[in-house]
Amino acid sequence: MAHALLDDTMFYVGDTPWHTLGIRLPDPPTIGEALVHGNLDWQVKKKPTFFEDEQRTFLKRSVSVPTGYFVTVRKDNEGKYYPLGHVSERYEVLQNIDAFEPFKVLLDKGYTLETAGAVDLGKRVWILARRPSQHKVGDDVLVQYALLMNSHDGSTPVFLQPTDIRVVCQNTLNWAIGKNDPMRFTVKHTAGVKIRLQEVSDILKQADVNWSKAHEIMDMMHDFELNEQQAEAYFEATIDFLRHRGLSGTNELNVRHVDKATPVMEQLKHNFRFGRGNKGGTLWHAYNAVTEYYDHQNKPRGDWVKSTQFGAPARYKLNAFKYASRVVTKNVAIKDLKAVA
Repeated sequence: MAHALLDDTMFYVGDTPWHTLGIRLPDPPTIGEALVHGNLDWQVKKKPTFFEDEQRTFLKRSVSVPTGYFVTVRKDNEGKYYPLGHVSERYEVLQNIDAFEPFKVLLDKGYTLETAGAVDLGKRVWILARRPSQHKVGDDVLVQYALLMNSHDGSTPVFLQPTDIRVVCQNTLNWAIGKNDPMRFTVKHTAGVKIRLQEVSDILKQADVNWSKAHEIMDMMHDFELNEQQAEAYFEATIDFLRHRGLSGTNELNVRHVDKATPVMEQLKHNFRFGRGNKGGTLWHAYNAVTEYYDHQNKPRGDWVKSTQFGAPARYKLNAFKYASRVVTKNVAIKDLKAVA
């Protein structure tokens, strides 16, 4: 199934998720309760791998030779093991309970845990904490969250980032401050990963200032008037493959190219004018046309959390904010966005 939830379960507080699965809790849980109800109260171990050297025999039996690499395995509460991924000797396992440690700081600041779970047989886990305050951009209410995702298969570092939810259509608004400084913290799975994760907790204590700055930019986006032609140029700058729309047919190598960009552009222009909560006419509406498309209209490959928060759609949404920020804070013309990308 597309949701890829481990054992078809997770926990959530509030509205039922789109896949209708999981345990609904009447009140926000503690971190310990979140691990249990989110189906995350298990351990990961790193075990060496071997190969059978048939040329080196002992009593007519092949010899197991270490490869120098390891495999991570999940051990469930019944003692069964499930392989997760191949990793190097330097890889250090970060248990779920340790990965969630920074959220103690958030809970002390009034945050509440809203959802947590695992996907892809436990290869990736996430937890989402809701900030007690809200922000309004025009008529839109933004509910603010902190999102953490950890992988146990060696595919990604630990990710920790702020995100907003635009309540009118439940789309996520990930954002960045500065030219190349997204508000996403990454910690590699190497020696000292627990210590560096504690440093992230200290950084989160200062996140309120950056959050306020991001919302000031969103307010400016709401006041920046934009026509449909300018919105189209903004979409091209944000999502690079849109610049090649209209190209289709078969090339000299008999490889057929299908124009997938034109339908995306048409949907974005529709979202700009008629998307949920949109009226067209401002940079804020153009920005939300992108987030609505990639959060709700684009069919994700794999699980929704990975696709919308950490994959190419997340990059496009981040571009959408960065480029809009340049327009309203640096006076960069819409037509010049591609040049400064």
